[in-house]
Amino acid sequence: MTPPAKIRVEDRGFVRVLTIDNPGKRNAFDYGSLAELTRACARAAEERVRCLVLRGAGDQAFSSGFDIDAMEGDGPDGDRPDLATERAMEAVEAVPCPTVAFVNGAAFGAGCELAATCDLRIASQGAKLGMPPAKLGVVYAAAGVRRFLALVGPAHTREMFFTGRPVDAEKALAMGLVDRVASPADAEAAALALAEEIAGNAPLAVQGMKRILRLLEETHERGLTGAERVEIASLRTRAFESADLREGRAAWAGRRPPRFRGE
Repeated sequence: MTPPAKIRVEDRGFVRVLTIDNPGKRNAFDYGSLAELTRACARAAEERVRCLVLRGAGDQAFSSGFDIDAMEGDGPDGDRPDLATERAMEAVEAVPCPTVAFVNGAAFGAGCELAATCDLRIASQGAKLGMPPAKLGVVYAAAGVRRFLALVGPAHTREMFFTGRPVDAEKALAMGLVDRVASPADAEAAALALAEEIAGNAPLAVQGMKRILRLLEETHERGLTGAERVEIASLRTRAFESADLREGRAAWAGRRPPRFRGE
């Protein structure tokens, strides 16, 4: 018998919601759920999804990280938790549309990294976020540490990883670890409203700007290569020549909502 899926997929118009569904273990990951997440992100990259929302089932946890019980021994084909986690994070990064993490509870370890990997983060007031690998005797993967350095800077990254101490939603907001905090009653609606607002914009423009932002973040120390400059110019040209730009101008002139098609 096929085990039940631990990543639920729901489409709400052009917004797709991925729910980590393992509430008995505070939505912890194992090899199977990370593989599911990787495949779900790959499908979102191939389909006409305009914004991807990631959340945990229930209201207690976004994800408590990799299930410690599942760390015993190697995974399928000699896999390791850090390698499986990194594949999933790379798949989230590779989604061309914006990604929104709805942090609806505890986000620890790989769960906290998943939130950091998303483009935007909305947290419920009761959320707690932390990186506890030092409390387990684990040296965290460099790729994961890099994501926190880019998001919250060296000082906050050192504090999070050296102490393993979780922070509440308000502290996370002050650090830049989350972008907005809402009451438990309003947080889910706020995350979905943000995703729908993004999905209502011209897809080629939004995806092009996401790609340019990623390139600039990755290359700010060494500068852009010639090939990367050509890619950016191509993204801008494609949007300038698109039917969506003509539709946006017509909607502006006609004082009506635009009907973008991603073309």
